[in-house]
Amino acid sequence: MPLMKKLFVLLLLLYGLTPSVLFASSVPDFALIDQNGRFYQLSRFVDQRAIVILVFQRDSEAGQTVLPELVSLSRRYQGAPVQFMALVADSSESRETLRQLAAELDTDLPFLLDETQLISDALDITSVAEVLVIDPLRLTLLYRGGVGLFSNSPAQQALAANLPGMTSHLHYVVHSILRNENFTADGVAVAGTPLVLEKLIDIRSSDISYETQVAPILMERCISCHRIGGGAPWAMDSHLMVQGWSKMIRETLLTRRMPPGQIDPAFADRYVDVHHISDEEMAQLIAWIDAGALRDESKTDPLREVVPKQSSWELGEPDLIIEFPEQTIPATGVLDYVFVPLEIGLTEDRWVSAYEFDVGDKSALHHIILYTQDARQRRQNASGGGSRTNFGGYAPGREYVVLDKDTGILLKRDMRFMIQFHYTAVGRALVDKSRLGLYFRKEPPQRELARTAVMNGDFVIPPGVREFPVSATTIISADSYLYSFAPHMHFRGKHIRFSALYPDGRRENLLSIPNFQHNWQMVYRLREPVFLPAGTEILAEGAFDNSRYNPINPDAGQAVSWGDQIWDEMFITWMRIAEAK
Repeated sequence: MPLMKKLFVLLLLLYGLTPSVLFASSVPDFALIDQNGRFYQLSRFVDQRAIVILVFQRDSEAGQTVLPELVSLSRRYQGAPVQFMALVADSSESRETLRQLAAELDTDLPFLLDETQLISDALDITSVAEVLVIDPLRLTLLYRGGVGLFSNSPAQQALAANLPGMTSHLHYVVHSILRNENFTADGVAVAGTPLVLEKLIDIRSSDISYETQVAPILMERCISCHRIGGGAPWAMDSHLMVQGWSKMIRETLLTRRMPPGQIDPAFADRYVDVHHISDEEMAQLIAWIDAGALRDESKTDPLREVVPKQSSWELGEPDLIIEFPEQTIPATGVLDYVFVPLEIGLTEDRWVSAYEFDVGDKSALHHIILYTQDARQRRQNASGGGSRTNFGGYAPGREYVVLDKDTGILLKRDMRFMIQFHYTAVGRALVDKSRLGLYFRKEPPQRELARTAVMNGDFVIPPGVREFPVSATTIISADSYLYSFAPHMHFRGKHIRFSALYPDGRRENLLSIPNFQHNWQMVYRLREPVFLPAGTEILAEGAFDNSRYNPINPDAGQAVSWGDQIWDEMFITWMRIAEAK
C-alpha cells in the first residue's frame, strides 16, 4: 500500500473520520430563534453527530417539494444524534406564519427565522432548497447540495442497496454519518431558485460610514460597558480599537453573545434599558466589518470625542453613599451567607428613585440582598436578626436599578439595612469592600413599589439531563401594576419566560429570555406597567441544562436541587409591583 494511502487510512483509524470530514470546510457559529421562541446555537449541539439545515422559502416549488422529506427524516431519526432544522430568510414570513406551517405539517421541526439574513449570507447559501449537513463539534461542513428525492436512478439504486427504504440522497448521507461510514461527498444538484437576500442587498448597496452610522451604533449600544472603567474587558475608545476587535464583534453578533442578557427580540420594544441591537444595526455593523472596518481618515473619530464619565457611578453621583463593612473571603471552603446590620442614618423619610452597587471584587461576590427593618421589625424575632422587608439586590450583570418615574421605594428615617452577603471561594484570599449609592426623589411618587417573587424550590435535576423543565406560579391578591422582572438561576439555568393568566381566562406572554446567562442576571423593566387584576396568576416556565455539554456546569454527574451555594440551583424571579389604588 502506498505510503500516502497508509497515512490517510491511519488518520481515519485514529480519529474515526470519513474523507468528507477530513477535507470539510469550516462554517461559522451562529444563533437564531425558532417559530416558538426557542434559542438555537450551532455550537450548543456538540452532542449531535450532525445538524441538517434546509433552506426553505414558501413560494418556491422546490422548497415545497423537499420540505416534507425533511419532516419525514426528522421523525424517522427522532432520538438519534442528529438535529433537523429549516432556515427561513424570507422577509414575508413571521413566527406566527411559521407556527401555522408547522401545525399544518404536524411537526415540531424548528423553523429558524433569519430576519437579518446575515446567517444565510454567512453560510454562503445561494439557493432555496439547498441542504447543509454540519458537524457541530468541529463546525465543519459535511455535505452541501440538494435533498435528492429518490428517483429510481441507477446511482440511487446502487446507494439504496445498503439502505432499504432510502427516500433521498439526504437520507443516505444522514444514515452514513450516523453509522460512521464513508459516503459520496459530491452534492446532488439543487433544484431551487436563487436565494435573494434583499435586506442585505439594500444595506450593502448603501455607503456605510463609520463616522455617521457605525460609531453612533457603538455609542448607543456598546460603550456603556466598553469604556475605560466599564464592565467590559476592553474599551471602544477609538476606531483603531474597534477595527482590531472587529472579527470578534462579528462573531459575538452572529451568536447573540453581545449585547449581553438579551431578551427575545419580539419583546424588546416593550422593555426599557434592555441590552438590545436592532436587525438593521446588526446588518450595518457586519457589512462594515466585512468591507474592512475602514474609516474616513480625513474626519474626526467620533469615539475619540466621547467625554469620559465624570463619576465612577454609572447613574452619576448618588445622593447618599453607604459604605459596606469590609468582608474577608478565604481562599477555599464553602462560605455561608453573612448577615450584617447597617444604619442608614436618615433624618427624614426619603423616596428612592434608583440605586447602584459599586462592587469591590466581583470574582467572589455571588450576590448582595438588601433588606429594610423598621423599629417594629427589629423587635420581631430579635434573636434571629429581626423580621425584614426585601429592598433590592445585586447579582452579576445587575449593578444598578432605575425605578419608573411615577414610583418609588420608601425609606423611613427609623429604618436600617440588613445586608445579606454571599461569596464563593475563588482559590485566593481576598477582601471585598463594596458600597451602595442611593438616588432620591424630590417629591413623593404616585405609587409605592413592593417586591414579590415567583419561585419553585421543590425540584431535583437528574444528572446529565440537557433540558429539565421547571415552572412556578404566584397569585396577585389585589389589583396591581407590574413594573419589572429580575430572574435568578445559577450555572445550569438555560431559558425562562413569563406569562399572565388573567381571571377572565386570557393569557398574555410578558417576557422571554431564550438564552439565560448566569453572568448577566438583569432587571427587565417594562416601558409601560401591566395592570394585573386581583386573582391574576403569574406563570414562570424555564429549564436547566445539567449535562456535560453545558460548558459552565460544575458537575454533570450530580443530581441538583435548590441550595444557597453557586453549585446548587435556584428558580426564583423577583418582581416589582404596586397596588392600583
